[in-house]
Amino acid sequence: METYVLQNETLHVQIDPQTLQCSVAHRGSGQKWAFQKNADADLRVVHGSTDTLAYLRDARQKKISRFSTPAEERLTCFLRALPGGVGLSITFALPHRKNILRIEVEPLPAASVSSVAEVWYPGRLALIDDEEEYTLWPNGAGMMIPAHHDQKIEATMSDYETQVKGLEYAIAYSWHLYQPWWGVVGRKSAYMAVAETPFDFALELKHPKGGPTSTRPVWVPSMGRLSYPRAIRYYFFEQADHVVLAKTYRTFAQEVGRWVPLSAKFERNPVVQRLVGSVILPVSICRHNVQSQPALHNVVSFAERTAQVRRLREIGRDRIYLHIDGWGYRGYDNQHPDFLPPCPEAGGWEGLIELSKTAEECGYLFGLHDQYRDYYFDGPAFSEQYAVKMANGDLPRWSRWAGGAQTLLCSQEVLPFLRRNYAELRGRGVRLTASYLDVFSMNPLDECYDTRHPTTREDCFRWRAKAFDHMRGLGMAVSSEEPADCFIPHLDFAHWNGYPQDKTQKGDYLGIPVPLHTLVYHDALLLPAHFDYSHQPDKRAQHFLEGLSQVEIPYGKIDWDSRQQFEWVDVLAKLHGAWATHELLGHRLLDTEGMVQEFEYPEGKISIDLAGLRYRIEGGPVATDGFRCLPWGGPRKRQNI
Repeated sequence: METYVLQNETLHVQIDPQTLQCSVAHRGSGQKWAFQKNADADLRVVHGSTDTLAYLRDARQKKISRFSTPAEERLTCFLRALPGGVGLSITFALPHRKNILRIEVEPLPAASVSSVAEVWYPGRLALIDDEEEYTLWPNGAGMMIPAHHDQKIEATMSDYETQVKGLEYAIAYSWHLYQPWWGVVGRKSAYMAVAETPFDFALELKHPKGGPTSTRPVWVPSMGRLSYPRAIRYYFFEQADHVVLAKTYRTFAQEVGRWVPLSAKFERNPVVQRLVGSVILPVSICRHNVQSQPALHNVVSFAERTAQVRRLREIGRDRIYLHIDGWGYRGYDNQHPDFLPPCPEAGGWEGLIELSKTAEECGYLFGLHDQYRDYYFDGPAFSEQYAVKMANGDLPRWSRWAGGAQTLLCSQEVLPFLRRNYAELRGRGVRLTASYLDVFSMNPLDECYDTRHPTTREDCFRWRAKAFDHMRGLGMAVSSEEPADCFIPHLDFAHWNGYPQDKTQKGDYLGIPVPLHTLVYHDALLLPAHFDYSHQPDKRAQHFLEGLSQVEIPYGKIDWDSRQQFEWVDVLAKLHGAWATHELLGHRLLDTEGMVQEFEYPEGKISIDLAGLRYRIEGGPVATDGFRCLPWGGPRKRQNI
């Protein structure tokens, strides 16, 4: 059978209609890329309680259709009578005058009780007659994996991520894949893949010690099946680096509306601009941890925190965001979403109201740490009817956090609780200028099979987004935990954006840290430095350099009572005040290990040495005369790249 060809001014694409294998060539340079056959399967078909792995070539009926439009060339392969009697169509679309190939996978109607679940098509894409140098993965703040990196790295979902725990790939819009793309850079060529339908998309990535790295897309089932068309686009480059790929995704995010500039966010809610050049102070009230026996219990009164806030004003602090956690009836991570009234031992309503009024008088932003996903069984008004249901009707259950046994609150049920709680808080006189809705922009999107409130992952996104928008409608600057990029239009700031490490929040970097998130979104979202917040005091210098280079808001401590304690925090705050809204224009690795890096902004450059623990700033309010060494700890051991 003949091989079909699609071509535009830039690319030449060949498709084998029997195997659905596809190759791409750049018409100018002759550089080539080819999709590889899957060794295990192209798709999984579910038949009730059993399933079957299959290949697209197993289809007993095939039909090819091609046509042209003013915008693109298209070829569709209709594949019917796959195992279980299911069918799929595979479409290749080549837009005119672009270096892009789009591949669409769509379920076809079939008189079968079986259904398509996962699809691993189009499989791994290989560079032909070129040597891979590294793979880019938007895991956390960003990661580069050199081709022969001597470290085992795999995309997996954590055991406590309920519905998707233990999966051997990274679900989009979790902390494992903030942005739904990845890329591979070679010596002469490169490519990147962007999921156009991201809500049920995942990345399979495996890198054994010494390499090579293997990547491929995974279309995961929505409510148990491939229920709608999926699409991915591949960009092909003659020469590129990690900055080119990140900026390509930035342009895509702008085109589809995920990228909203900080200037627009300041205009829609001027209170957000008060975060620029500020210091975030986490303020803990009550901690009650039932995971310990006996339960650990600690309370600091609202009155004591109020006195500390007044002391901050006395020493001249003028840009502060007070992030209050553990303020509910039984403290941090307990009894959500039914956590009112405020902790009685700490002073109850009167204490919380006085603390918020004092913050207002001092000119400080004031927000509450809050939660509407973890749904605790011992909450005073817990009802199973509002909880997420799994496909088999069970509730997800686990006990990891301080409050003990819990399930998940269905995202469709969030808004009534949110409206009720904040109507009471505001009605009683709590002065709120900021909001933190925990985990919504970091934990995977949830599915719910309860027939009273069935919810897909995309539905979950929309309900979480409505929660953020509700808080903005109350006049607050809106934040959540991490910056999954579907939520960027709905968030003003977030509280975490770490580079991946080989142990959660500790250990060595996974791969080489590169600022993929910052290259895309620095001027669209405010983020904090981990400096003086992290639970890793031995990495204080590392976190300072990470926050400095990405121009992030520093954390401080509520019990600081002298100007000297803010010395290093103010270096970060002054730089943030000047460059917070600027695009990160460029980034370079200045040594072979990737530990010396340069960040280019419109008004200057920042160089950091993550091994030697020193920095240099050219331009801006805290410029240095050459490299400045940090006073904490000695040089780090360089990783074996």
